[in-house]
Amino acid sequence: MIQKLDPTVIYETTITAFLACWFIATVLCQFKETKISWFIRYKIDLFNLIPLWTFFAPHPGKRDYHLLFRDKVTEADYSEWQELEITEERTFWSWLWNPEKRDKKILSDVVQSLVASIPSYRERTGNLNLLMFSTPYIIVLHAVSQYKKKSQNCYRQFMLAESSGYQKETEPGLILLSVFHQI
Repeated sequence: MIQKLDPTVIYETTITAFLACWFIATVLCQFKETKISWFIRYKIDLFNLIPLWTFFAPHPGKRDYHLLFRDKVTEADYSEWQELEITEERTFWSWLWNPEKRDKKILSDVVQSLVASIPSYRERTGNLNLLMFSTPYIIVLHAVSQYKKKSQNCYRQFMLAESSGYQKETEPGLILLSVFHQI
């Protein structure tokens, strides 16, 4: 004798199976592009229902940028490289009073924009001479030129370098070395 299935049981089983498949597909798609994740994401997931859980962005920041500058007083006299802090350590009171937050955020965003624009300038012209006329370059130069000078008539050069955050195995790498600018 065939028993009639309860509609509630069918409904709950169907929903449970759907959610279980969705969960498994989500777990499989969280890793680097594999054949399985590519197939699920681009062939099965037509409505983009499989989430991609990344930290703050689709491509989280994995590098720290450092902005350094030095002065040239005479042809043979150079100052030591000084780092202009792009970010700052958070203090207990930062949530209440942090007047430098916007300035640091703007400078950080401009540095990232400058770094992102370097490959396109290199592709188009073969060198970086036109980069000096870009808005991010001029803003970084302005920020660097605001610091105290060694003498009245000096030239300033800045350097952008990147490091791998907390991973200290690799040395910081040079991204950009500017020419000397009179400030």
